[in-house]
Amino acid sequence: MTRNPPWERLKEVATRRCDAQARLLAEATQARDEAQKRLDMLTGYRADYEARLAQAGTHGIDREALRNYQAFLAQLGRAIAQQADLVAGTERSVDGARAQWQSERARVESFEVLGERHGAAAARVESRRQQKQTDEWAARAHAAGTDHDR
Repeated sequence: MTRNPPWERLKEVATRRCDAQARLLAEATQARDEAQKRLDMLTGYRADYEARLAQAGTHGIDREALRNYQAFLAQLGRAIAQQADLVAGTERSVDGARAQWQSERARVESFEVLGERHGAAAARVESRRQQKQTDEWAARAHAAGTDHDR
């Protein structure tokens, strides 16, 4: 029974951590995308409301309606500012999650390189062993052949 080298277990742990970080990155990206969609919706709503105000202004608008439009647009402006802050926060979360995932991925890759190096070293040792065995057989065959010639 061959025993796995110790870094194989470490690679498995690193792979699980990398997968977990990938899930967190996906969740952060989804949250950012949803926040951006809400921001886009609010911005579009404000543009629509500003167009309605402009349209109403061309037909004449009383003071009370104008104040209502302005108050609502101010409220939309605050909501847009808050949502923009939220989008910026979720973008920072995505950046942090991406950095963590890249770090874990690099760790997995380092264990993969270690395994490849170990495999190459084991192959060299086996090749040398086989060459030595072949040389010994050739030397025995040659010695047996020279013994018959005498």
